Amino acid sequence: MADLWMDVDIALAEVPVNIMPLLDDTDFKTREIAIVYNAAGMDLVWNFVTTAGAFVQTAVTPTTAGNYDWTHQGDGMYTIEIPASGGASINNDTEGFGWFTGLVTGVLPWRGPIIGFRAALINDALIDGGEWLPVDAFKPEWTISGATLTVKKPDDTTTAYTKTLATDAAAIPVISST
Repeated sequence: MADLWMDVDIALAEVPVNIMPLLDDTDFKTREIAIVYNAAGMDLVWNFVTTAGAFVQTAVTPTTAGNYDWTHQGDGMYTIEIPASGGASINNDTEGFGWFTGLVTGVLPWRGPIIGFRAALINDALIDGGEWLPVDAFKPEWTISGATLTVKKPDDTTTAYTKTLATDAAAIPVISST
């Protein structure tokens, strides 16, 4: 199960790299608050599993700005920027589950939170939504006028299509459409 969820297909400025503060490997308790993007022995790996079950590991080289910008957020917690597409190593263009693992000289090995990447519509509905969860991304709105069925596009103003209905007044109101 994912520790957190993020929208897929957008640039992400602050993706968590570690789930617990990075700790010194000599006393096992001092928080490492000054790890830089090019620290000695830096070995950062993005682990990713698609919704179809394909597992890949990709080495990521942090930077100081833009794609893969390594940032200390405080108290030994770090984030990295991931582009929506392109990028030298990884990007945010596939639904699935990802997490970082890493090593740095003088720091205990670490793992990041498991992040679920899914469509914004799903995240918005489950997290920001009201009491109704839309199950159709196209949310068709429709009307019947006489024998004409009109279905609207998601913008609720443009007609997606119309159908002519066959009716039977003595039985079922609508018996077919063409």
